[in-house]
Amino acid sequence: MATKPQTPHKVTKKHLAKKQQEEKQVRTAVTVTVVILAIVAVLLGYVLVDRYIIQPNVTVARVGETEIKAREFKSSTTYARMNMLNQATQYVNYFGETGKQYALSLLLQIKDPAVVGENVLNQLVDEVLIREEAAKRNITVSDEDVQRELQQQFGFYPEGTYTPTITTTPVYTPTWSATQFALIDPTETPLPSPTPTETPEGWAPTATELPEGSPTEIPATATVEPTAGPDPTATSVPTEVPTPTPFTERLYNKEVNDYIDSLSIYGITKSDIERIIYNNLLRDKLMEDVTKDLEPTEEQVWVRHILVDSEDVAKEVKAKLDDGEDWHDIAVEYSTDESNKNNGGDLGWIGRDDSYDADFLTAAFALTDDGQISEPVQTQFGWHIIQLVTKATNPVSSSKFSQIKQNFFTDWLQEIRASRDDIKIEDIWTEYAPETPAVPDDLYNYVISTDTQGN
Repeated sequence: MATKPQTPHKVTKKHLAKKQQEEKQVRTAVTVTVVILAIVAVLLGYVLVDRYIIQPNVTVARVGETEIKAREFKSSTTYARMNMLNQATQYVNYFGETGKQYALSLLLQIKDPAVVGENVLNQLVDEVLIREEAAKRNITVSDEDVQRELQQQFGFYPEGTYTPTITTTPVYTPTWSATQFALIDPTETPLPSPTPTETPEGWAPTATELPEGSPTEIPATATVEPTAGPDPTATSVPTEVPTPTPFTERLYNKEVNDYIDSLSIYGITKSDIERIIYNNLLRDKLMEDVTKDLEPTEEQVWVRHILVDSEDVAKEVKAKLDDGEDWHDIAVEYSTDESNKNNGGDLGWIGRDDSYDADFLTAAFALTDDGQISEPVQTQFGWHIIQLVTKATNPVSSSKFSQIKQNFFTDWLQEIRASRDDIKIEDIWTEYAPETPAVPDDLYNYVISTDTQGN
């Protein structure tokens, strides 16, 4: 039986118009989708380009023709913050209540991104000046120097570890005048040996938990206020042949990679660490050249003091001393410095850069004659009456001499910077001062609560 053919639908103008409208809507939807995707791609591309290309290459400072970029500034500042956090943690763990006070000072600096950022930015400017001055003197640091220093920071010595021997530090013994004998009995007073202070030159390694074998002295770009330290009595000098080291190159490379991985979460790369090492080595070499003519001596004064709480009491003490009353008896009666009042407030030899109050040092070095007594001097600790026992240029220990060279170099570099009129710090730098790593709340709260109880 034959199939009955179907009658074809008649396409009307109405159906045709509807179909055309639907096709137009589809085309419009596709076009809108493509445009939206294009806009998203452009925005995403802009964000990526801005974050990884534009922002890192923003100039935050200029030194002559050299530009300091945001990328270098951010990584250096982040690394400095990590080192400061690590140092604060060490203070808390190892130095008791005093250490917690130092830790609080560091934590307060870290909490203000501009404080650390400004210090690091000035350090980066100094590094440009150092590179320029080093080039003038043909002073260089090779890639081998950098890698050797990195190896030493990890305790890896491919050619063996040197065994140090000890050399003693000379002690100065003066010839006393009759006036000096009348002031202090040398048999009851420590020999006038130099009294050095030591200043840490950077914090290392970072505050993050590092793998075992990570370096403990990777140089950092941040600086802190100097703190007094013990007086070393010997200097280590490598004189023996090297002995084998159990640290293999494979293990060393693993430790380095683990260390770099621990820094990568903050955007710090191995090249950043190598750059920091390079700049520190170059600074050391330039400093040695600049200070090569310095002698290991310094002007020092031997003084004693009486510390009281008010200016009126200080004037009363000064009047009694002017009337000829015994210094030692007055010190025992009036001085609030419990550490030395019973030996007449004797401080021994001190240098201009020792860790004393600046106003105290100025007043002490202003005295010129043996036995001369100052007018009342106010410092952060109270009111002092200072007596000069004697003044001399004395030899100093190796650690003190290192500090003298450091101070000399710092002053020399500041003079060079002050003489330049082509150094410009851009106002925009504050926008690139990182806030990470942040101070952990538990560490800060612990330091604050402990400090409050301590006071």
